Amino acid sequence: MQQIISFKKYLLFIFIVSLKLHAQVIKSIRYDGNKKTKKAILDNIITTKIGSEYDTLVLNLDTKLLSRLAVCNKATYKAKKDKEGNYEVTYFFDETNTIIPTVSIWTASNEQFSYQLGVKEFNFLGKNKEIGFFYRNNGFHSFSFNYKDPTLINKTTGLGIVIQSLKSLEPVFLGEQGIDYEYTNSSVEVFGIKKLSSFHKVKLGINFFREDYTIEDKNQLTDLLPSDVTIDNIMLRTGFEYNKLTFNNQYLEGFKSEFNGQLVFPFGNTQPNYFILLNDFLYYKRVHIKGDFATRTRLGLASEISTPFAPFSLDNNLNIRGVGNVIDRGTAAVVVNAEYRHTVYEKNWLAIQSNVFVDAGSWRQPGGELSDILTDKNLRIHPGVGLRFIHKKIYNAVLRLDYGFGIVNERQQGIVFGIGQYF
Repeated sequence: MQQIISFKKYLLFIFIVSLKLHAQVIKSIRYDGNKKTKKAILDNIITTKIGSEYDTLVLNLDTKLLSRLAVCNKATYKAKKDKEGNYEVTYFFDETNTIIPTVSIWTASNEQFSYQLGVKEFNFLGKNKEIGFFYRNNGFHSFSFNYKDPTLINKTTGLGIVIQSLKSLEPVFLGEQGIDYEYTNSSVEVFGIKKLSSFHKVKLGINFFREDYTIEDKNQLTDLLPSDVTIDNIMLRTGFEYNKLTFNNQYLEGFKSEFNGQLVFPFGNTQPNYFILLNDFLYYKRVHIKGDFATRTRLGLASEISTPFAPFSLDNNLNIRGVGNVIDRGTAAVVVNAEYRHTVYEKNWLAIQSNVFVDAGSWRQPGGELSDILTDKNLRIHPGVGLRFIHKKIYNAVLRLDYGFGIVNERQQGIVFGIGQYF
């Protein structure tokens, strides 16, 4: 009996080895459409390798991974079988222009005409590196420089750096009274990026920054607020991304979660340490041929901060369209944005989308309780409509125009202009 069992095991082993020997394998991998992007970079991104078994599930995953690149509008593949039964695989993708000039014009909270000029390259040297710079004038002079190389150390590990000095006029609210501060944030941040899998990525960084607060109108001084404050800080930052999105030109489908945590250590003064936690949950669903349903749920929590500015602001460009520019701040936030985008025109390089949306959110006021988020007085709900003008051959070249209006509490309304989808 034992000899019979051993013989059966031997036959099973021979059968498995035979299957392996006759398995259909990938003989060659080619790319069609990578006019600028280097082949070696694409080889690092896909999971299929020469000599690996032919698997349509893996090939479909590779097209998703390629579609997430800034340089790629849409990715597909074609597999051709040779005489020996092996496969030659070709990946096709529509390469976009990734050098993006940015021009933004707006009116700041003090009615100051403001603009921002910059440029960003998302595929620097054809190696999937990012480099960018912008200059901002909102009555003050600001600048920012950033560089990121996701494969600087090895195929899955990279580094980045951000150097910036941002200055603005920021309101601090004491009841109904708003007091304006000139706020300057100068910082240098170095961070590392680690790709754990096709869907998971972590980020760790250290940031050295200085905050300067200067009250603009000395006649607004009160016993509750100082006139001038300078705070030097060290911040440890961590991020985690889970990404299962699929891109097809202007259409998205899938789920993505982005977590960002900050632990700040002020030094040289009596300010206490504090933390800031923020997580965005994004979900996209293709609706028939020309529609996209999109949602973003944003959860934020911070410890009480003794500086004049709480970290989560109520703002047109961040969370509630039509509410105004930085009209309030809080130390916790729950925001839900939902919209339906529908392509009303598409030909060659241009697509036009209409959209209807609802933005809703609530904040915990500084010094308040977490339960304040559930109170009606802190709630904002803004429905609205908008248009998107999309250049399909340039990465993120979406001209966005939205009109939102409030239906509870404050009845703010207004037009919001921007570059890129709102979320």
